[in-house]
Amino acid sequence: MNVDNFKLSKVFHDNAKEYVTKPVIAAKYQPGMESGFLVHYSNVGIKGKEAIIHEGIRFFSSIDEAWAFINANEKQYAKENDVIVEMEVIYDKPEPVLHRLVKDAMNQSGIHFQFGEQSFISDESSKYEFFILENNFGRNCWIVQEMNGNIRVWYNELEGETFFGKGNDIVYEKMKNGDYIKVAV
Repeated sequence: MNVDNFKLSKVFHDNAKEYVTKPVIAAKYQPGMESGFLVHYSNVGIKGKEAIIHEGIRFFSSIDEAWAFINANEKQYAKENDVIVEMEVIYDKPEPVLHRLVKDAMNQSGIHFQFGEQSFISDESSKYEFFILENNFGRNCWIVQEMNGNIRVWYNELEGETFFGKGNDIVYEKMKNGDYIKVAV
């Protein structure tokens, strides 16, 4: 098992079932399965001036920590023309994630944001590999653990996502008696 992998919660293990087409254990996301929360933030435009949009993401262990960060309403800092500039920001609501600290997030399979020169100094997106489990768009996702221990997230409404086989509807659940039945996801 990959010891550097995402840490899964007891809620996941209590709800996960074994599926096959490609053998995995999986569970549809529900609150409590996340490893933490992310907060996305961007700067407020300045009247009469064409503003460069700066963005950032911060990760927190709990929703309370994420809300404390938002409620502190601290200004953020970015570099513009090699000068550090203080900016007022707008914070999005916290989103649950599976996340882990990695040396090179760009070479991982999770979500990557590249804000580049438009990132805030406090941005952590390049330090973490992560999967957003639920957002404002009502994303329908499953947490999947393969038999080799690899963990990922499957967004079954996206075309081309085939973690359960050759099509989004080809999923078989392993029953207690060892038989497999076709199930809808």
